[in-house]
Amino acid sequence: MASLSSQQEIFHVSNRLTFGMTAKDINSISQQGIDNFIKEQLNSKTSDVQKQQYEELNFSLLEIFKQYNLNYVSPTKTRKGLSPEKNKLWTNSRIIFLQKTLDFKIDKSINNFHQLNELMTDFWFNHFNIFIDKIPNLQRFIISNYETNAIQPYALGKFRDLLQSTAQHPSMILYLDNNRNVNPNNKGNRGLNENYARELMELHTLGVDGGYTQEDVMSLARILTGWGVINPNTPQNPNGFYFHEKLHDYSDKKFLGHTIKGSGIEEVYQALDILAYHPSTANHISYKLAQFFVADNPPDSLVKKLAKSFMDSQGNIKIVLQNLFNSDEFWDIKYYGNKFKTPYQYVISVLRISNITKPNFSRVITSLRELEMRPYYCVTPDGYKNVKTAWLSPSAMMNRVNFASLVADGKVNNNSPINSNQLIPIVDNFLSTKTLNTVKNVDRKQQSALILGSPEMMYN
Repeated sequence: MASLSSQQEIFHVSNRLTFGMTAKDINSISQQGIDNFIKEQLNSKTSDVQKQQYEELNFSLLEIFKQYNLNYVSPTKTRKGLSPEKNKLWTNSRIIFLQKTLDFKIDKSINNFHQLNELMTDFWFNHFNIFIDKIPNLQRFIISNYETNAIQPYALGKFRDLLQSTAQHPSMILYLDNNRNVNPNNKGNRGLNENYARELMELHTLGVDGGYTQEDVMSLARILTGWGVINPNTPQNPNGFYFHEKLHDYSDKKFLGHTIKGSGIEEVYQALDILAYHPSTANHISYKLAQFFVADNPPDSLVKKLAKSFMDSQGNIKIVLQNLFNSDEFWDIKYYGNKFKTPYQYVISVLRISNITKPNFSRVITSLRELEMRPYYCVTPDGYKNVKTAWLSPSAMMNRVNFASLVADGKVNNNSPINSNQLIPIVDNFLSTKTLNTVKNVDRKQQSALILGSPEMMYN
């Protein structure tokens, strides 16, 4: 059976474990070896991108609530009572905060040395997706905190920790309406809201065919009653979470074959344990990881290996990924260079290979809007897809080529065109002979655009 050449192995790992290969990464892998590079990335921390220019994003949720006068009980009433002048200032603050949120996301995707952590943070955000414009007066201020505080520190850690961290974040609670989920037996209460309970099982853990029933959904909704957000009448805490004991249903519940005694917040922790360590969750997460790193239709053999690793390690993401990167399937030549990049992956990979560390962020966001993949703008809770069928169309490909031309011409890099001489040494052994000959036979001014918009750049 044919195998990857040593050069192909370097390209493979530098593309699959990062947001796109760079000359620096290729040199680093060549010097330290593939195994050491993978080990380095698996042991990486969160983000080393400096946040001085994103000062507001460093605030705790409580500080954000206070600083921007956010009404977290009734977010639609945030601006109620403001004078026209203060309303204008508040609106401008929201615009600036949103710009910095998007800029920071792109900045760390390009520049974070710990690329695997960054890539997995993006993976998990889509897994635990939040739509920024559901309750925009609130989510636009807290969604960056959700990604950097609730997801990124756990992206290579224990799945159980990640599950609870997202569950307790106000972004998730408000997005899937668990703030409206209260004990229906209390007089005057709105009653159960099962939105979060359903998605917690269908999307976040067990999967749609994970073996749960509607009764399990209703039981989990009852378990989650009172799981909410601070308000002016509750004790204040920096992370914005609060368990409202008076809104909780203290009856005993049957959940996935387990009896959970009515005990308050401990019920939720028991339910999260059951979900996090369930075989269906292991299979669901393993399938998604194999699909993300190997192929749109991943081999069953790999999914089974990863699911076993997930169960044996009690959901240790780092160990599961280590087994994935050591697998025969990951290194199978038939999967080399044929994982179609999402629009976001493509855009970031073009910027990385062009060594553009501080692009014109507004121009990049505009291109991502045209490509229909702005960060945080997926409306549905299942997040952006990462399969070819979701993104391949004539108009989408034209938009990608247009972006490649913009980058090559310097339109996203302070009018500094990309010299093909800096790209050709990187891609000389990466591009096909046909593509390389095409590039070398056109005017030098067009070469960079052809490289960045080449078929090979569309794939990992």
